[in-house]
Amino acid sequence: MAGVLGCGVLCVLIALCFAELSSMYDRSGGPYVYAGDAFGHHVGFAVGWLGMATGVLGLAAVSVGFAAALGRFVPAAATARAPIAVAVIVALGIINWRGVKQGGRTSTALSVVKITPLVIVALAGLRFAPRAPLALVPSDAISAAFLSIFMMSGFEYAAVPAGEVRDARRTVPLAVVGSICGASLLYALLQLAALGALPDVASREQPLPDVAARVLGSWAAPVVGVTALFSMLGFCAGVALVAPRYFTAMAEDGHLPRALTRLSPRGTPAAAICASTAFAAALAIVLGYASLVDVSNVVILSGYGLSCLAALTLRLRRPDAPRRYRPPLFVPVLALAAAVALLVSARPRAAEWTFAGLLLASGFFCRAATALARRWLGPRP
Repeated sequence: MAGVLGCGVLCVLIALCFAELSSMYDRSGGPYVYAGDAFGHHVGFAVGWLGMATGVLGLAAVSVGFAAALGRFVPAAATARAPIAVAVIVALGIINWRGVKQGGRTSTALSVVKITPLVIVALAGLRFAPRAPLALVPSDAISAAFLSIFMMSGFEYAAVPAGEVRDARRTVPLAVVGSICGASLLYALLQLAALGALPDVASREQPLPDVAARVLGSWAAPVVGVTALFSMLGFCAGVALVAPRYFTAMAEDGHLPRALTRLSPRGTPAAAICASTAFAAALAIVLGYASLVDVSNVVILSGYGLSCLAALTLRLRRPDAPRRYRPPLFVPVLALAAAVALLVSARPRAAEWTFAGLLLASGFFCRAATALARRWLGPRP
């Protein structure tokens, strides 16, 4: 419980940094744009590449998790996780290729379907709250907070398509802060209900349906199980919509091949959608769900820390730049310190750091190859 609450507080602090930064810009790219302005093109590209990678890793991880959860209802799915995950990723890629509206409506519809049952379970389970074991074990709290980062991440995605949002400097900050505050409250209530209703919830293979059955009755388990599937699909749909825009923003600035800016006849970033879809599908095949989550957390916290540092840097370098929102100075300071402390305290395995390093190195390799190809081929006519 303490870990989830701590993660929620951390994410709210980080979200306030994103609110300040997004109130300064109306261009698509989100963290990529902020870091580029604060630290220059090299760091900006690193943050943009990590942001894109976070989305693609999350899409791959949750698609694999969806296939695993589907096995509760369709036993055959348990032995076909990779094919099912790839099918989900490709299907969402096709939906987004057909149009931004189709992709946005798919994400919104799935989000609406998943929220209501979770709220009902959380509220119904509050009667078990007095039984919840709330003894604080620091090491367990840190571990839980680290794992919760993946669950609560994604609030920053609202800033990525800012160039396509009306009055982005006002709308995007509200969306970023509002989404993480709502998610933090919901997850904290669910955690409290789960611990009170099922003290052994951590050992359950499908904890949320089991909690629903305990607080609402046996009929609720399959309903919440299906809701969990919609929740996973909703996350995947949102990431599939946003991730290609990182590719496009970096390609527009010359860091990646210009081909990634090409649009389909329907006006969608077709080449970028194909690239992110292929990348996510490959990761879903070669990596398992748990390893993807761990690696994603390393990448997510690294990107968050750099974005918080960008907020501090721009306070010094551009103090008079127009900002619709300007949190007190201690907010970005605490957010940066908390992100770094959480990442260090969680002690990610060497393999996770290595994978994150290789991921970043692959980005700079692509950037260098793009620059070399343009030099060799010469400027476009």
